[in-house]
Amino acid sequence: MDQKRADECEAFLECVQKGSLQGAITDFTVDSIVLVMENQGKRPSDISLFLSSLLGYSSLEIYFLSLYDRIEATRHMQKFRVDFDDSTAYQAMKNLNVRQVVSFDRDFDKISDIERIEPEEANPR
Repeated sequence: MDQKRADECEAFLECVQKGSLQGAITDFTVDSIVLVMENQGKRPSDISLFLSSLLGYSSLEIYFLSLYDRIEATRHMQKFRVDFDDSTAYQAMKNLNVRQVVSFDRDFDKISDIERIEPEEANPR
């Protein structure tokens, strides 16, 4: 979406798409991206293209949050003082036994049992 450092993100996502890196994303995050696209005036066909493109990512898992996951996320919000989006990602990470998150969001640094890395650091060299 033409944001700062988009090239780094694109390179990382290309690695996930091709299968050289494993990745996971929550359904909540997918919906959040769609809402941003809609707020930026993207057409339904653009949104459909984005959603369809996710099917082509050979090593991307979409984690579907349960109501229990969302309740647990509210506990993480309180404990780590992070927003709901970050806390649902953390809850998914716990369930998937994942310890690294690829993000520019420094709020993840507040959570001691995970490591935040930036897209450029995640790309295989």
